[in-house]
Amino acid sequence: MLLGMISAAVAAQINMTVSDPLVLPVLLGNYNPALYTPPDIINNPDSILHGIVNRCSKDTLVKYLSKIDTYHNRNSGSDTVSSTKGIGAVRRWIYQKFQEYQAACNNRLLVSYMDWDGTVCGQYHHRNVFGVLPGLDTTNKEVVFLMAHFDTRCEGVCDTACYSPGMEDNGSGTVLVMELARIMTKYAFNHTIVFALVTAEDQGLYGAKAFSQWIKDNNIKLRAVLNNDVIGGFICGQTSSPPGCPGLNSIDSTHVRVFSYSTSNDSTAVSPCKQLARYIRLHQEEQINPLLATPMTIDIIITEDRGGRSGDHVPFRQKGYNAIRFTSRNEHGNGTGTPPDRQHSVRDILGLDLSVPPDGIVDSFFVDPGYLKRNLIMNGVNLGWLAIAPPKPQPDWIPVLGGIEIRLHGADSVYQHYRVGLRIKRSGTLYFDTVYTFYSNHITISGLDPDKTCFFSVANVKNGVESLFCDEYSVLAVGLGPQLEKDWGIRLLPNSPNPFSERTNLIVEAGINVQMKKASFIIRDIMGRQVQSIPVCINPGLNHLDFSNSKGLKGIYTYTLFDSGRDICSGKMAIY
Repeated sequence: MLLGMISAAVAAQINMTVSDPLVLPVLLGNYNPALYTPPDIINNPDSILHGIVNRCSKDTLVKYLSKIDTYHNRNSGSDTVSSTKGIGAVRRWIYQKFQEYQAACNNRLLVSYMDWDGTVCGQYHHRNVFGVLPGLDTTNKEVVFLMAHFDTRCEGVCDTACYSPGMEDNGSGTVLVMELARIMTKYAFNHTIVFALVTAEDQGLYGAKAFSQWIKDNNIKLRAVLNNDVIGGFICGQTSSPPGCPGLNSIDSTHVRVFSYSTSNDSTAVSPCKQLARYIRLHQEEQINPLLATPMTIDIIITEDRGGRSGDHVPFRQKGYNAIRFTSRNEHGNGTGTPPDRQHSVRDILGLDLSVPPDGIVDSFFVDPGYLKRNLIMNGVNLGWLAIAPPKPQPDWIPVLGGIEIRLHGADSVYQHYRVGLRIKRSGTLYFDTVYTFYSNHITISGLDPDKTCFFSVANVKNGVESLFCDEYSVLAVGLGPQLEKDWGIRLLPNSPNPFSERTNLIVEAGINVQMKKASFIIRDIMGRQVQSIPVCINPGLNHLDFSNSKGLKGIYTYTLFDSGRDICSGKMAIY
């Protein structure tokens, strides 16, 4: 969708309901899991990984794309009565396919419409389509949400008569969600999964706004929202919105962009949404790529969407949910329908010539089935693992000189297997620089680069599957280690906490014969200028000084133990 181009009259979404009354209790976790337990439970992480890699079908993806192409126009304001054309016909076909998946999995999949009212391109009543696969465990009621929009448009926002095939935008995302619903109903997951297809994205994200509002109104907990929009094309258009495309007709089918919100558009990029994106990238590199003939690269984009544009993940994020968007590296247009670009035009077709040549290989696709399949695998594996993963931890953070001490406690201490992601702040760094693996709930990481801000986060691990990484904790890795001055029998230990804002504890260990009655700590800035002097009395053993930042200092400072005209030993502290 292109913001600023929407001219359709749209009323606020009201009267939001679902057609299957069993859906809401399941999404709230108020149901008996035994009613939805398959005869044979398959939920081993390796079974999910290899099953999704091996069971998804390029032929099915092409078949589905070819089918939805026959509905001629999928504008949100198009025909709802015809059985062969318009938005009503295609949503009934999607609903029917979900019912087929339901029948194939012993009715474990609940199939429903999500109805809402609001004037969009002359139509007042609208329907999202979704399937719900209930989880096996209602202890943790978080739901995992996969989505795409199935509506299309031509150059005119409300042109309900044009041919609008929408193969790249967003037939690709539509068939990805449908194929994953077919495949994943063969498995069992601890958490409930929703496979959702929404309408009215191209007029202002209205189907997603309605769905996210209904979820919020009903206090449904979402662990993650994965939105797929323009996910199968591989050819760059002339007017494509940044960031991404290098130029007209550039080809790329080995990268995919992940857009997500963060608190700042720079390399700090701190937010749960960015953590979800890093989670996806980590699994792609470690588990998925080794199984693919063509490995994929996840590009984490600093912005929440392309320049001047938006997507269906945004209404969910705005309501406090952890939501991200997957989009092809190369996109054929900026949504204006400007020739020669195909997006939002009659030219957004599957391929130039779909007749099968004598060798049986069709090579003229604009939506690449192999690329779409790899993006489907990326979504499916992470969706499955999110649905069996433990909850993310809530660690205690204790800065130490040159690193961090991390303590897992309470319910988090039962896992005894953790992963720690480390990012070092520098221009453009959005990924984990290092991921550590530990088998203890008391973790210390030291020896970090001095004077660089580091971001730490932790994931619990159960049966080889990580939880989402917790919110990041930043610390300035001060590089000066503990110093021992043998001549005077004095040892300066790291101050704690460090960094700090208001107070820190300065610690000196003195030998048995040491007596300093008129010593002081001299605080200096990074230019060596004295900013404060604090009298201290040093006795044998451990000596603690509670330093209060009463002067409102900020930055890097040294603190030096001074006695009888001599600097005895020094340390560094960071004040924010």
